[in-house]
Amino acid sequence: MEPEEIKKNAEFLTKNLSGKDVPGKVNISIRYKKLVDFAKVYGIADPKYVGSEEDGIIACHAFANHFTIKALYKLLLGMKLTKDGKERTFILNPNKLLHAGQLYNWDGCVDVKPGDKLSVKAKWGKVWVIEDNMILFADLHVEVKNQDGEMVCKPVVTAAVRPGGY
Repeated sequence: MEPEEIKKNAEFLTKNLSGKDVPGKVNISIRYKKLVDFAKVYGIADPKYVGSEEDGIIACHAFANHFTIKALYKLLLGMKLTKDGKERTFILNPNKLLHAGQLYNWDGCVDVKPGDKLSVKAKWGKVWVIEDNMILFADLHVEVKNQDGEMVCKPVVTAAVRPGGY
């Protein structure tokens, strides 16, 4: 992709994404084995995270990495935009999409449990470009709710897209 086209795309995206909803949502089913396996990877031995399913285990907070990033990649890779009267995908090259950071907010949230059906939605926050290297950054404000409409996590994820990827 030519530098001029990259610059035009960057200007378009920084001007048009902030404050808008990311179209769609992603649904994720939570399985007992995934919760336990994930906790064990981190060396967690607390029975409230790795106990039997009958004991009513919950997900460790690190498990949010698993479902949040997975859902955002699906949302962003499927996102379409209209630019200059033509529809195009937001991500032109998925190999250039990077996870650049994450901040969690658990205030008012309930625990994730086996059997939960999570729904993940996002809204664009600040969108900016580093002029030196033309990497596009964006904060995505994410809402993750369970099947009962209860909030389970409210992360802010920062995505980065290298030139040619947007």
